[in-house]
Parts: sequence; C-alpha cells; structure tokens
Amino acid sequence: MSEVIAHQSSIDTRLKLGLQSTEYFDVIRAVISLGITCIKKPLESNLSGATLKGNKVKIIFVNSAKTLGHQNFTIAHEIYHCLYDENLTSRACQTEVLNGDSANEQIANSFATYLLMPEDGIYHQLRLRGKAGPKLKLEDIVGLEQYFGVSRRSICWRLEDLVLITRSDSDAFNYHVIQGVRNLGKDIQLYQPTNDSIIISDYVAKAREALDRGLITHSRFDELLAGAGLNQDLSDELDDTIIVD
Repeated sequence: MSEVIAHQSSIDTRLKLGLQSTEYFDVIRAVISLGITCIKKPLESNLSGATLKGNKVKIIFVNSAKTLGHQNFTIAHEIYHCLYDENLTSRACQTEVLNGDSANEQIANSFATYLLMPEDGIYHQLRLRGKAGPKLKLEDIVGLEQYFGVSRRSICWRLEDLVLITRSDSDAFNYHVIQGVRNLGKDIQLYQPTNDSIIISDYVAKAREALDRGLITHSRFDELLAGAGLNQDLSDELDDTIIVD
C-alpha cells in the first residue's frame, strides 16, 4: 500500500507541474513552482536534509556537503514531506537509505525514486540510446544517471527494481564511480559535493527585493523571515549567500 501511495503521489506531483512521465524532473524549478523554500548549506553531520512546515511557508534544508546527486534525491524526498506528510511540523532525514527509520521515510524515499526516475522515462531514454538488448553497460548507467540527475546508488537501485540489472551488476557499477565517468569523458559534477550556501525561495527573494528597494526596513525583513519560520540569523548570512528565484 505504501508503494501505491508513493507512486500515485509522484504522478500527482508531476501532473501539478505539467510534466510528462518521460521528462527530467528539475528539483530547483519544482520547489520554486511549489512555493517551497529550499536552503542549502554544508553541514558537518551526516544529516541529508530536513523539513519544517509552518503556517506561511514550507522549508527544506539540504546538506550541500553531500554529492549533487544525493542532494537532488534529498530535495525530492523532502518534497514528499512538504506536500503529503500530514500533521508534520519538522523532520530530519537521512535519504538514500534502503530501510528508513519509519514508514513515512520509506514512502518518501519511494516517492523520490518514482518522481526522479519514472519507469516510462527510463525505458524512453534506453530506447533513445538504441538499447535493444538486455545487458546494460557502464555508458548506459552514466547516461541515465546524468539525465535524471541522480547518484549511482539511486539509479542502480531503480534499475534493480525494474529487473534491468542484477545485484551483482549493481555492485560492479558502484566501484570507482568517478574514475569510470572520467574515462567516458563525462562531467563529474553530479558525483561531488557542492558545499554551496544557497536560499532558493520566491518568498525570501521577494522580501529581499523589498528590502533592497527601501520598501521595508531591515528589522521588518527579519520579522518576515522569522514569521515564515526561518531562523533570524539567516538574515545576517544573506550577504554571503546566493538567493535563487
């Protein structure tokens, strides 16, 4: 039943954003379109992300010390908590773990998997690659993970679920990941931490624009952030933080 909920929720989310089942899911555009504030910061802990839901905004925190592919999965995971996890006020998460610490975490992981790597999308990409045979090669794996913006671990789990690779195939593909990508002449950004500090938010961007134009005072800006559930200390960090609108 939980898989059905996760799958249907992922379909509903794509429909809400006007995306077909074969299209790439851009997590940054998604959070902006869904009115979710996303804050990326490098953290020393192993925490992948967290969600805070208030009366005015929904906030996702993402550990940018993780790889970019891991961050994308984390955002998709946290979108589930923002949109579908009823009565949630806050939750810290370690994503890309096969067995989550609760039923809701497992549903959120499944949701992220279906949202980022829909079955139709995977088969469509393989057809575009002219892949008629059953045996996938490293270049196929890299092509899929780079199209969908996910980690090697995530794409391999998904391909195992679809019985397109075996567990032993998955284990082999997860050795020397970056070196294998380099050998194919592909960009390795997806497999590295970004360590960036970014606030992705229509709410924060509009408040900052009002501050910059002299429409509100700095104290009022602090009040708006605090009223939205954002830590007031963030306002002191914004000069060194990129705001993406």
